[in-house]
Amino acid sequence: MFEVFIIKIESPDCFWGSIKGGGNFVDNEMAYKKLQFEMNQFYNLTHRGLDEVKPSVLKEGQVCVVYSQEENSWCRAIVESIISCTDNYLAECFLVDYAKNIPVKAEKICCALESFMRLPYRAQKFRLYHIKPVTLRVNYYTNNAEIVPATKWNIAAIRYFQDLLDAASQVEAKLCAVEDDTFAVYLYVTKRGEKVCVNDDLVAKNFASSEKNEERSIIMEEQNQEILGLESVSVSEISPAHILSPTSLDIKEPKAVEMCECGRLSVDNKRDLKMGLKPILKIWKKFVGPNHVQSYSWPAIARGYDSVVICPENDPLIYLLPIITFLQSRNCYLSLPARNGPVALIICTRQRKAELVFEFVEKYTHCSRPLHPLLLSVGMNKEEIKSVRIPRGCELIVTTPYSLLRLLECHSLMFLRLCHLVLDEAEALFSEANDQVFNILEHYKRSLNDEVKEYVPQQIVAIGSRWTKKLEYLTKEFMNDPYVVITSLEEAAIYGNIQQVVQVSLECNRISILLQTLDFTPHNAQKTLIFTSSVEETDNICKVSPLAKEQPKAKSILLLTENSAWHTVGVLDYLKRTEANIPPELHDFTSGVLDAKENCKSGKPFCRYLKVYGFCKDKKRCPDRHRISLQVDFPKGERNSTQPTAGNVTILPLFIVDATNYFGRIVDKTKDQYTALEKEMHQYYKKSSNCISVSLVEKLALYGVHEKNYIHRVQVLQIAPKEGKCVFYSIHVKYIDEGRTGQVQNYQLLSLPEHFQVLPPQAVEFIVCRVKPIDNEAEWNPKVNRYINHKIKGQLHEAKIVHTLNNTIWVDPVVRVTKLPDLKTYINEYNIRSEILATGFGVDNPEHICELQRLFREAEIAFEKKDMPQQRTDCFTLLQQTAIGDINPQKSLNFRQDACSLQRPKPGQLCLYCRKHLRIGPRSIKWFEKEDVVVLKIKVQNITNHDCKFFTQRIIGSAEGKFYLADLELQENIVEEKSRCVLRGNEVVVSLAKEKKGSWCRLLKQKNPHVSFDFDYLEDDSEESGFPISVFLHAFVVVAVAVIFPTTPPSGNSCDSISAYILFVGSWIWFDLVP
Repeated sequence: MFEVFIIKIESPDCFWGSIKGGGNFVDNEMAYKKLQFEMNQFYNLTHRGLDEVKPSVLKEGQVCVVYSQEENSWCRAIVESIISCTDNYLAECFLVDYAKNIPVKAEKICCALESFMRLPYRAQKFRLYHIKPVTLRVNYYTNNAEIVPATKWNIAAIRYFQDLLDAASQVEAKLCAVEDDTFAVYLYVTKRGEKVCVNDDLVAKNFASSEKNEERSIIMEEQNQEILGLESVSVSEISPAHILSPTSLDIKEPKAVEMCECGRLSVDNKRDLKMGLKPILKIWKKFVGPNHVQSYSWPAIARGYDSVVICPENDPLIYLLPIITFLQSRNCYLSLPARNGPVALIICTRQRKAELVFEFVEKYTHCSRPLHPLLLSVGMNKEEIKSVRIPRGCELIVTTPYSLLRLLECHSLMFLRLCHLVLDEAEALFSEANDQVFNILEHYKRSLNDEVKEYVPQQIVAIGSRWTKKLEYLTKEFMNDPYVVITSLEEAAIYGNIQQVVQVSLECNRISILLQTLDFTPHNAQKTLIFTSSVEETDNICKVSPLAKEQPKAKSILLLTENSAWHTVGVLDYLKRTEANIPPELHDFTSGVLDAKENCKSGKPFCRYLKVYGFCKDKKRCPDRHRISLQVDFPKGERNSTQPTAGNVTILPLFIVDATNYFGRIVDKTKDQYTALEKEMHQYYKKSSNCISVSLVEKLALYGVHEKNYIHRVQVLQIAPKEGKCVFYSIHVKYIDEGRTGQVQNYQLLSLPEHFQVLPPQAVEFIVCRVKPIDNEAEWNPKVNRYINHKIKGQLHEAKIVHTLNNTIWVDPVVRVTKLPDLKTYINEYNIRSEILATGFGVDNPEHICELQRLFREAEIAFEKKDMPQQRTDCFTLLQQTAIGDINPQKSLNFRQDACSLQRPKPGQLCLYCRKHLRIGPRSIKWFEKEDVVVLKIKVQNITNHDCKFFTQRIIGSAEGKFYLADLELQENIVEEKSRCVLRGNEVVVSLAKEKKGSWCRLLKQKNPHVSFDFDYLEDDSEESGFPISVFLHAFVVVAVAVIFPTTPPSGNSCDSISAYILFVGSWIWFDLVP
């Protein structure tokens, strides 16, 4: 029995301590302090100047002296592993007196003098004798639990062991056996005057079980006596001091490694793999330590176990670092055939994710031995596939399942050296490429039958965020005793086959539904957990159900009410995965929630994937809008009215987003306005006096920017804050004639005269139809993007318009037309769509146009349902029954008898419905004018709200009531896009922007008794105009407006209920009066 001072605890099978006691092996602290002082004095003076203290050859297992910054002292150490770095070699050293592992550069390792080895190593490794770890295994099928042996100690056992030793006033040990460099002991702790055997205490607490094989101790005794050369000495008489001496621990001659040939990590000891992570992470200075998921997954993966990790984080470091660490050991792969082929293969869902993972691989392998990683991406071009060659020395490949299978068709022996197969985002791989992934797994399984792989590690690692049936099948058919890590509680419930029950009820009936669901009279007593959303609810539940018990089988009950609306989508998705019985009303409720969420996206941009491909893979999570909205996608004043909507056009791509999405201009070959503007700007800014930098930059304002030999019009999108007193700062701008955005400095912005701002922005978005990326990819391969960018940028192309939406034009086909020299003949040089298909990275997408047409039809139907009057049929009937004679024909008032023409206004008409009561009298309309605007005021009553929507060729407003239809001709023309209509108290104010500035002698071509000039208007009264007029100058369609009311209402009707219906058409206004 000897006393032990505990230094470090890892588990009951591995803890470190120093031996105290009497006799020849007393741990004299003063002697160790003296030894420490002598080493510091010697190496601080000589290690920089004498080459004799530096080892000529560095080998694993070598005893040396290294400097520890943490201890601020030179310490005795053993070299455990050596790793090659970019500029030096890094050695993992174990401090034998402190039980610590530290990385040390090879140049800072010194030889250990014999005089410094006179004392035994202070830190000795111990393990508890004759016990082994256990765990609790729950069988959900038989509904019972039992304690079974385990391969590792669980966290609870380790924590209990640590707490027991920390609380002990004295720790003693009885040596029973010596296993390699570890003492197997019975450990005794004294706590509050009572001595307890730790081995027996762990067994009593069900943290461990006793070993039944008694022969093991006898075999160990024989081995220990043979190792130590003490044949006549029993185990109980073994001197720990003798075993701890440096000479006795050097049992086997370690293999020497020349400095120039270093770069391996020994896997003879499991600690080497675990410690091999540290040099890599130490070099990355930003790394602060493993997170929760990494702490559980790294040990299993680094030791070569088949592993499945389910966690919300989508972090490649979960598997990359331990895999890279394992690959450092060349000794593990000596039996593999000497040919080209990867040792590790990482399969990702999409090309974009593969590129991200490859960036991580390159970042974390620069400090290891060369692995020559490869990012593999091949299309459907057979010649390209045959030409692919795996570089010599390539040991790690990152790819997608489709690319890998295409390569396997031509390189069938690629799996001969494969040892590590990683499935990144495993649940997505099985969902999107199920057949391809299982095909790869079968290839890997067949390759295991090769005799050369009998002595090499074989490992499959699957990382995902959801546990699925496919993953369960993977663990049973392709993995060997996998290590499963699940950090998400809901995924653990699916893994444990917890029964899921959902109840839908009203909030007021929730507690009663809960009590009906619970079983108050169970045959077997069970535990019940009830989760609530507040403390008050918890108190209420406790009062009404103190005896509530659960069914014998584990069950999860979820109550949903109307207050859980925004959670139903995720809940329904989760329940589908559990194969639970889902109430029909939950499906209907979720459908309504999804529809409501989509309606809330009205202010969001239209989904880019719907634009370019006709589909969005994840509409539930996509933040963008998936419906076409005529109000949002056809905003007033933003679209160039001269832009064509059909037919053939000449386009000039200037900014290439990807293979099928470009920004550019539509070129008019007869008279291109932008070409003329470009020449004018070039001549203007040639004079240095005109190149005036802007002193004060305003957001959304237009400026000029000089780049190379061109002047560009730009709009300011964002102004970066100034840094200190710096006079220069960055401006984020949009090139309004090219579509691209960029960063410029404030001094680069030039003042842009107003006459250069008249022409509307010329940038148009072009989308090539009927082609999409291969392999269900959401993004184009970078190879295709580079090829198309180089081929079409800045070149004129002929295109046919298929659809238009605001500033976006879908085109198909898009052809480059070239004129033959010296001949009056034109030929089609290439078709962009055909060029994309020829690369092998694109496939036909016939559903693209069909989906766009469906979205347009749905938008038109929704528009008509929302904005047409609710009592439309009655209005039309009244309109047809109204006599023309009720209105004075001499006042230029005309009625349309065709009611069907009102259902769908003709192109060029703008509609305004007012459904509130109007009281109209003589001279109820007054007007006045300014230089650029005419304002009409219509006296009304009983109108509290007003809604008016403007479109390119229609305007729609809403109020309650019925209507007549009339039309009056204005004296002059107006600009429809700049005209406005609002409600002010008991007045409807209509502002008409004049097409030409100047004075109008009168409002109408013919007089009308209801219209009179407003003589009370004062020129300086800013409130009279009613509307600000936009400063943007565009080439819009010219439209004019006038208003008139009948002198008397139709017979049989009262003047108390009259509504207005206004149509802006050309230089006319249509105003409908309905009693």
